[in-house]
Amino acid sequence: MWQDALGSLQALDPAIGEIEQLKAIRERIRTRLGKFVNLAPGEDSAAFFASDLTREHLREVVRLFVATQPSNHSVPFAKQGTGSINLLVFALLTIIADLKEDKSVIFVMEEPEIALPPHTQRRVTKYVVQQMGQSIVTSHSPYVIEQFDPENVVILSRDGNTFSGTPINTASVKPKTYRSQRRQFAEGILSRAVFVLEGQTEMVAVHAVSTALEHFREDYSHIDLSGVSLFNAGSDREVPRYAPIFKALGKRVYGMRDKLNVPDAADAAENIESFDSFWESPEAGIEQILVKQVPTRVLRSFLDEVVQRDDYPTSHPYVAAQVADDEVADLTAKVLKARKGDAFGFGYTGTLIEQCQTEADLPAFIRNALLVIDQQLAHEPELALDEDDPIREDALEPEE
Repeated sequence: MWQDALGSLQALDPAIGEIEQLKAIRERIRTRLGKFVNLAPGEDSAAFFASDLTREHLREVVRLFVATQPSNHSVPFAKQGTGSINLLVFALLTIIADLKEDKSVIFVMEEPEIALPPHTQRRVTKYVVQQMGQSIVTSHSPYVIEQFDPENVVILSRDGNTFSGTPINTASVKPKTYRSQRRQFAEGILSRAVFVLEGQTEMVAVHAVSTALEHFREDYSHIDLSGVSLFNAGSDREVPRYAPIFKALGKRVYGMRDKLNVPDAADAAENIESFDSFWESPEAGIEQILVKQVPTRVLRSFLDEVVQRDDYPTSHPYVAAQVADDEVADLTAKVLKARKGDAFGFGYTGTLIEQCQTEADLPAFIRNALLVIDQQLAHEPELALDEDDPIREDALEPEE
């Protein structure tokens, strides 16, 4: 192909230098150069030729132009964004793979999530898993890791000069449990420690209190910075069952739940022993912890803030002058309960914590638990959290 292209250029009729438009340009160049440089006589003293072109020249100048958005102009392949370039390279590699026999290719990807949005990460990983004979992937992304079954995931870590890999103990993780919580398990695999909570509101409260502690204490590390993943167990009775699962993954595991209103599961006491630390609330709901352990002035500040929102529950009206101090806690609890759940959890629970002006304002039950976790992790050497070789996940599809 390259030789044919070169031959066609060299055999143009008329030759490049004889094309009428270029002859006019050539004459202007010859005339202007003649004012400064002695040129050979005649019109051939300036000419255009393609004779010096080589195959390498063509490879250098022939570019794939791509339009990733509706536009009148395509953009050179190399000028696309990092994510688009990665995907284009991936697409070209899959073309090479298609030329081989079915499922005979070993496909290796290092951190395919770089510069790609979550939905694209999933699509790329699904294609590799389904179409390639064997895939080896290192990743920090839960959107990538969740595409692999637990028996195909290895947690890699490094302690000084020691590099090790730990497969997931599938005997401790039931396939149904893993499938129903794939995303959360993927995040837990990436973490140093897992904090198992009973619901979304608790997750919002814990994260908000940790953010506040980071602001109030210079020596406190936010749970995100410490590498702690929050895990939503779905209910208070479900919290203990995840302790042995994450312990089997080699993680520090913590648990917190409300006071139970119903009998505990038969194996709950044994499972709770697997937690590094476990906290059971003296109250039957997170709302009671918040309103009983946060000062009244903070609760009023919270009500003053949320009553202005369009989604404020009209069934619990609030007019500051008409609500006595001894009524504020009860009203706040009703508002929090009315706006509990995924749709409102951060907007209301998070806003309440944001009104706390000092560490003493924070709910002690949650605050103290986070301080214990921070202290324990601060005295434990971090494994494989450096930039060059952080914790990785190798997903291996066995060869036929």
